[in-house]
Amino acid sequence: MIPDGCVNFAFLGQFAQTPRDTIFTTEYSVRTAMEAVYGLFTIDRAVPEVWASVYDVRALLDSSVRLMDGKSPLDIELPYHLDVIKKPLIKKIQGTILEDLLVNYSPLR
Repeated sequence: MIPDGCVNFAFLGQFAQTPRDTIFTTEYSVRTAMEAVYGLFTIDRAVPEVWASVYDVRALLDSSVRLMDGKSPLDIELPYHLDVIKKPLIKKIQGTILEDLLVNYSPLR
């Protein structure tokens, strides 16, 4: 990010603040460097957009399976009162978009 009035100085990486992005990632460092270079050299070019994974349920589902060492939630032993409702819930979502998401993005593979 280029401070106001500067013509040869910019903050890069974790020293810069960019909206809707996560610091300490390679993408963040590259994106802030691109913003600085394009700004200092007045290059009219767009910086790659931030991937909106924070709002992507597919990324959240995939991450949850990775956190469970690749196991499906169906393989995990649940307390009795939760285990009893598991099968009726699965039957209830059959043929819905929710089932497609769960099958295609790991949890019910």
